[in-house]
Parts: sequence; C-alpha cells; structure tokens
Amino acid sequence: MGLPQRAMFRFLLLAVTLLVLTMAVFAFALDTFGLLPSTRQVDFGLGRGGMPAATVLGAWALESVGLVAFYLLVQGRSDAWWLDGLATGWLAWVFRGPLLVITVVGAARLPSGPWWAMALRWLLLYSFCGLMVAAVARSVRLGR
Repeated sequence: MGLPQRAMFRFLLLAVTLLVLTMAVFAFALDTFGLLPSTRQVDFGLGRGGMPAATVLGAWALESVGLVAFYLLVQGRSDAWWLDGLATGWLAWVFRGPLLVITVVGAARLPSGPWWAMALRWLLLYSFCGLMVAAVARSVRLGR
C-alpha cells in the first residue's frame, strides 16, 4: 500500500523545515549558554570563525532528511505514534551521540568528559526531533 503523494510531500516539507529550525535553535542555545565543548586544543584548519554557515545548514538539512528516513522505516511498528517518534530519535542518536564521541575523542585525543555531556544533550534534541517528526506525520495523516 503506497502513501498518498500529497500527504508525503506535505510531510517532507514540514518535517525537514521544522527539524532544521529546531537544530538551529538548539545550536544557538548551546552557543549562547556556553555549553559547547572547547575545541581550542585542536586546530581543524577552520580558524576562529568556525564552520561556514552554508556547511552547517547543509549538515542540518542532511540530518533532517536522515531523521525523516528513519521515521519512515520505523513508522507503524508500535501502537503509539509517540513511541515511533522516540524510537526514531534514539536510533539516530546512536550515530550522532556515542559513535561520534568515540570517533572524535579517539582521533583527536581529546578529553572525553565534555563530549559525553554534549552527546547527552544531543539525546534530548534527537528525542524531541523524533517526537516532532511523528507529530507532523500524524497531523498530515501520513500512513492512515
């Protein structure tokens, strides 16, 4: 049984847009409150300005599309829409949280403490994002 094209288009447009905005607000809040790990110990060749804005926006868009794809794989596996959303966020977090921390700490030989704290913040973000994707799917009646 295929999904209606109109509902799928609305779902993709709304979900990706909301996820990119949510990730932007999350990054802004972390930066504002000084909760980002320090990278002063490592020179990534980026200078003091950090990543270019287009790169950051592209990364958020890629993460958003990945979350939506995870949701479409998970959707309908449980009896509750919110449980599908949480499963989506938590599955995606495995790659953004622990695996990324292990890679960064191992490759750059940085202290692991601040990066694990960041991974736990990402768990909150991805849980919220998963719930948001599930709520958007429910609101456009995707899969019903």
